[in-house]
Amino acid sequence: MNGHKENKLKSNNHLWVDQFLQIQSFNELIHDEEIKAEESPGIKLGWIKGVLVPCLLSIWGVMLFIRMPWILGQAGILNSIVIIFISLIIILITTLSLSAISTNGKIKGGGLYFIISRSIGPEFGGSIGILLAFANIISAAMNTIGFCSSLKLMLNSYNINILDGNFEFRALGVVSIITMSILCCIGMDREAEVQNALLIAIIIGIFNVIIGSCIGPTSISAKASGFTGFSMDTFRKNWYSDYRFDIENNIHHSFFTIFAIFFPSVTGIQAGANISGDLKDPSTSIPKGTLLSIVITITSYVILILVPGAVQLREASGIVDEYILNNGTYLNCSSRNCSKGLLYDQNLFQTIALSPTCIYFGCFGATLSTALTALVSVPKLLQRMGQDDVYPLLKYLAKGYGQFNEPYRAHVLSMILSSALLIIGDLNSIASLISTTYLSAYALLNLCTFHVAYFKPLGWRPSFKFYDKWLSLAGGIICFSIMMFIDKQMSAIVVCAVCILYKIAARKHDVLNWGSSIQTQLLKVVINSIYNANTIRFHVKNFLPNVMVLSGNPESRKMLISLAHLITKNNGVQTSVNVERGSLTIEQKKILLDRGIMWLKKSKIKSLYIILDNTDLDVATHMVHGCGHGQIRTNIVLVGYKSDWLNCPYEDLRTYLNIFNVANMNGIATIIARVSSTDGCKKQNLIVQNLKNLKNKEDPYKTSNQNNPNHQKVSDCFVNIKDCEFLFVNKKKRAYGTVDVWWLYNDGGLALILACILQSSSTWKNCKFRIFGVTDKIECLTKEKIKLKQLLSMYRVHFDYLDVILTSTTDPTTMTYFTTLLEHVNPEGNQFHEYNLHKENVADMLFLRDLIELHSLKSDLIILSTPRTNEKIDKLFMCWMETITRGLPPCIIINGNTGPVLTANA
Repeated sequence: MNGHKENKLKSNNHLWVDQFLQIQSFNELIHDEEIKAEESPGIKLGWIKGVLVPCLLSIWGVMLFIRMPWILGQAGILNSIVIIFISLIIILITTLSLSAISTNGKIKGGGLYFIISRSIGPEFGGSIGILLAFANIISAAMNTIGFCSSLKLMLNSYNINILDGNFEFRALGVVSIITMSILCCIGMDREAEVQNALLIAIIIGIFNVIIGSCIGPTSISAKASGFTGFSMDTFRKNWYSDYRFDIENNIHHSFFTIFAIFFPSVTGIQAGANISGDLKDPSTSIPKGTLLSIVITITSYVILILVPGAVQLREASGIVDEYILNNGTYLNCSSRNCSKGLLYDQNLFQTIALSPTCIYFGCFGATLSTALTALVSVPKLLQRMGQDDVYPLLKYLAKGYGQFNEPYRAHVLSMILSSALLIIGDLNSIASLISTTYLSAYALLNLCTFHVAYFKPLGWRPSFKFYDKWLSLAGGIICFSIMMFIDKQMSAIVVCAVCILYKIAARKHDVLNWGSSIQTQLLKVVINSIYNANTIRFHVKNFLPNVMVLSGNPESRKMLISLAHLITKNNGVQTSVNVERGSLTIEQKKILLDRGIMWLKKSKIKSLYIILDNTDLDVATHMVHGCGHGQIRTNIVLVGYKSDWLNCPYEDLRTYLNIFNVANMNGIATIIARVSSTDGCKKQNLIVQNLKNLKNKEDPYKTSNQNNPNHQKVSDCFVNIKDCEFLFVNKKKRAYGTVDVWWLYNDGGLALILACILQSSSTWKNCKFRIFGVTDKIECLTKEKIKLKQLLSMYRVHFDYLDVILTSTTDPTTMTYFTTLLEHVNPEGNQFHEYNLHKENVADMLFLRDLIELHSLKSDLIILSTPRTNEKIDKLFMCWMETITRGLPPCIIINGNTGPVLTANA
């Protein structure tokens, strides 16, 4: 029996797992369908062909055979190795960061841009993507110049001078870029075959230099050129630096200028990541292939510093006769122009190598392979950015063509930009620009890795474990520091460009939701702040107006939402609540929620928005009060005045009144906003004028529909009246206007705080603010006025006008109006017992109507406080509020909780 239950339990578990996997498969299927057009179905490469070879070919670039002897001559063996070592630290840390991010989930086309944007968001991802695309385009131009230079040297060695002219040289470069771009468009399989041939040429060239150095000079001309063979004396002479003045570029070289020229030669570490969409297993291939390529290439660079440094002098005449006349000794070049040696001879490796022709082909392989890799990676990166629509101008590049979804448009753009840079640039100046650009991109990559690893979202589980977040941070700082040392002006330009790119991409952060670490950071900061807020004890100086506005659909209560925003802007938390009596499905609730949040964001209103279904407004007040922590808990409930309270179903009115009762029970202040339209006031007056003549004594709350025209529903002014929207929605400043505050009862100072908030707003600050108090003793008028002025001065509340008014007897018309309302809502007189108990208080309250009508009828806004009572708020309260505020300008009615919100202390 137990076995049967166990088998059944296992069966149920398997069923649950199967259902989960089906859901996962379904989600992945949908996702795959969405990106089907984006991904290339072409040949998928392994880690050797897809990562190791492209990285080797990118790192072994134009510097390898053309500029390394010159760098050695300037920096010496020691400083050259230091430069290589610093470069190694930068690319090694960056590779560790790259490996960590690239192994944290599935990688698709787009290279580093895709990896970073999906980890930290489109803002930094887009910035890095553009920087790397630009850097690769520069690299393509620079290496093509190197190819043309090496071809020119080879032709000159055979006395062929067809490339000596500037036009011919540039034309060859442009033709080379066009040819390589066409080759890239053919497809990755053909391009990989070409890269293999170029790689073989480079390796043969390197071994040619090593073997030739071991053999030593085989001719007198080689000896006259400063080729000594292995010699400790030569090694000692080349050990220290000898930085020279560059007349052509008007610059005296230093450690950092040489570093700027060398660094692009090691910036190919992202070559494999850039074609991640063409890899079989990017997460495994990228770390393995990139790290191995670094070991191989850095070793080769050190060898090509140590070996030439031990066999070749910095300067030599190259003249055989003079060498023979000096009995095999080398001339001192300090007083003459020498054309040979590390500093001057661009064909130096050809002199040292066993076969000079192999060196030329090695140069071709190094330069063309790097340019080719750059021209392959840039279009794919731009295509992915166009598909993501991070930058509007790149949208045109998203389209792919043919069976393999080739980005032909991006290929054409890369070809044009590379050709333009080739035409206007030279090798050294381009090298400095590309160094700054790559350093900034690597700095951002390291900082992004640090950010993700530091805030550690639950989705951060990279399979590559050999990284450290603090090492990534150090790598980012090192990159930025070296950037500044290399070229402060160019670094400032790059930083400004990154900021601009960040701002442009930030427009899409609401649309492109990739679960970034920035979102995790914000959420964790919020969580920590909430916990901290829960420990802060209340103090009146720290009062925050946290408003829960019962808005329904935010777009339908524009004025109410805007009033709440005016109160809470930079001061407190606004929560807009949409209460639905019926039940909503998950999809319906999500649609309503997204629509409301979008409207709030579009309206530039900072507000939380929640939807509560299958509940009533009064219950919602209870529920929301239970939310929040400490000083960010809701302390004000904002509602619109229920204009149809006279003829709505009784249940609706009871629910409405319970909002105030629940708020009072929880110590929450209530603000009622009422705006009377002309049409609405006419309808209200028509109702009142006919109340006494009503023959039908049926309780209007027993029915929801009134056929009598006198009982037509008065539209909720907060919903439909455009004049109401002008009050708070309109951003235009008021050049004039009057705001009256009738501070009559102890509301804790909330009425004064609201007035201060209005005074500080751009819309109301030019209005005239007046405050009124009342007294029933004529002999106390002056004294009360002085006390009120002192009180306001103590509270540091400024008003343009202040007055204390003597109370008078209530106008009989006002009293009749109130009595008639009360009779109407209670035809059996059930309310009269309570009315008689509070008759004197009610009478005292009703005279306010006459005073407000006398002094504030032409004001633009009236703020008044209601009497605080421990009694339950019911229909009597509605009759009082209707009597006091009918036909008046817009009113903000405060039912305070008597908690202090003002302090006299600084």
